Amino acid sequence: MRKLQLNPVPTLALSFHDLMALRGIIRAYITYTHRASKPTPARQDHLEVLEGLYTRLTSVPANVSDIAFLLSIAEVAALSGAIKGFCAFVRSKVPPSQERDEILQDIERMREFLLQML
Repeated sequence: MRKLQLNPVPTLALSFHDLMALRGIIRAYITYTHRASKPTPARQDHLEVLEGLYTRLTSVPANVSDIAFLLSIAEVAALSGAIKGFCAFVRSKVPPSQERDEILQDIERMREFLLQML
């Protein structure tokens, strides 16, 4: 009998601090995008996916220290785009420093991990 090959479900292991950071990144990206660009159907779809993901992230109880968070392919792609946009915004607005660069490198490593899920 042939074994079925199932597509793995993208799962992101998040600590409490990761969860808080992603919430902040998504909220900041959504706010900035609404202010900075004209709405298009594709952008609106992207933002709706992020809003749904943000809602799911905020529904995680505060007492959870680690969680395996399941993501759809659309959520992975939208989150990757939000992280990329957030990092570009921070680089343009926050003066260079070792702390800024280290934090952005950590965030970009998470984005690289997300892209590997696709």
